[in-house]
Amino acid sequence: MTLTQFPDHFDDFPSSPLGSMDATELYESFLQFDELARNIPKKQLGSDPQAAMYDLLQEVHSARKAQGVLYRKKVDANEALMRLWLSRVRQKAQLFVTLNEVPPFTEMTARDLVDFARLSVDVGNLLKLHKMLLNRGIVLVLERAIPGMKLDGVVFSFEDGHPVIGLSLRYSRLDIFWFTLMHELAHIVLHHHLLSEPILEDLDNAPEGVVEAQADRLARDSLISRSDWRSSPVKYSSSEANLRSFSAKVGVHPSITAGRLQRELGRSNIFVAIINEVNVRKVFFGDE
Repeated sequence: MTLTQFPDHFDDFPSSPLGSMDATELYESFLQFDELARNIPKKQLGSDPQAAMYDLLQEVHSARKAQGVLYRKKVDANEALMRLWLSRVRQKAQLFVTLNEVPPFTEMTARDLVDFARLSVDVGNLLKLHKMLLNRGIVLVLERAIPGMKLDGVVFSFEDGHPVIGLSLRYSRLDIFWFTLMHELAHIVLHHHLLSEPILEDLDNAPEGVVEAQADRLARDSLISRSDWRSSPVKYSSSEANLRSFSAKVGVHPSITAGRLQRELGRSNIFVAIINEVNVRKVFFGDE
């Protein structure tokens, strides 16, 4: 959809009392939106393409005004799909908060993350996470990854202080799900003051900057502490019995230990059966 194809109802996009300067900013956002729109396949716009485009325009304008993580000169297909996905997460979270009585946000500590990570032992806890987080004022949104999008999650806060975590479930692996969730929770613990702008995660890449490195470290240590990992026999004798025994001792699902070993050893061919024991997309969406 280009500028000339833009639906008529966008003429009513709300203007600000700030005057011509704000109108200029909105026009610049409009131009950037148009460039993004050219990179989004029509089939990815869903059943209501006009509404999807309107949400995307709002997302672009908010990001430009704040000049935050999404304010970039570069526009490519992945950038466009990321912004479209983020607009969906934001809209779902906003609708949920509007229609439901969400408790005030209760600050979390690093100790809370350790306790939370222990939930990974029981796969049945996956379907309870939404309510558990909501009880602390945190909104969890599971929004399917858009094909071609290189993004695992996002975390941001609404103006009322409620944090929002969006997960794409780009990978169906349980260990990746838990690390991504713990990474976003680590941002809430460490960087809540920064979350007025979204922090986007492509966890295939090494962390860039102090903020990402801190979240990575806290997430990793919350799942398996550094002292436990240093003394783990599974690092030196990688048998399934050792792996399951160690996982039970530290209180995590075996796939989390297996995934960490795969990454640290650079061997994606070990413990494949354990890694694939649980398909989180099937658990949440029921259609795989």
